[in-house]
Amino acid sequence: MFSKNNNSQTLWVGLSFLAVGLIIGLLVSSNGGLLSELRDETKNGAQGEQGVPEVNPDELDVVDVSVDDDAVLGDPDAPVTIVEFSDFQCPYCHSFYEETLPLLLENYVETGKVKIIYRDFPLSGHAQANIAAQAAECVGDENYYAFHDWLFENLPSWSGNPEAMEVLIAAAQDNLDVNIRTCLESSEMADEVNADLTAGRGYGVTGTPSFFINGKKLVGAWPYEVFESVIESEL
Repeated sequence: MFSKNNNSQTLWVGLSFLAVGLIIGLLVSSNGGLLSELRDETKNGAQGEQGVPEVNPDELDVVDVSVDDDAVLGDPDAPVTIVEFSDFQCPYCHSFYEETLPLLLENYVETGKVKIIYRDFPLSGHAQANIAAQAAECVGDENYYAFHDWLFENLPSWSGNPEAMEVLIAAAQDNLDVNIRTCLESSEMADEVNADLTAGRGYGVTGTPSFFINGKKLVGAWPYEVFESVIESEL
């Protein structure tokens, strides 16, 4: 025979199961109406978070940026100029190189619509970034972007390596048949790199990569679609 307390507990448990059953019934009723809506909202929310961020080209700051005397990638007469302040040791710059730059080259640089000028902005926290920038300057304008590509594609071989200078000298010799030892050991291009760094600071650059698309300032390794929207606004 149950006690009064046991009867109360049994009644409470029963009511709890009934309430849960009613809630489940509401969720699956009307072809899963409420449950379906919740799923749709979750799905849409996830898509929104993963979607391409929107950037209004007309709201970007415009800065009068010089291309200096740095090497040009693309048609010098292209109507759109992208000046990139970057650091060869920067992981975000590496992401831009791997994920976004190939599409920009294919769709805009190779079609004569865009030219790119890479300017040095080696960050103090990256021990080999400055020597890498000097090495790229030492190979000369004709070989600059070939060595630029090598630096990004072979990052583990020199980044964090105390023998980075020797690695860079060997890379220039082996890949480009250019001897940069004297140039690099004498810091011949140190002033050139520092001039870019100083200019970048003057333009408000504080991190890498930072881009100026016909002067429109875009900071960070944005997806290709963002660059596309800014470029198209200039064509």
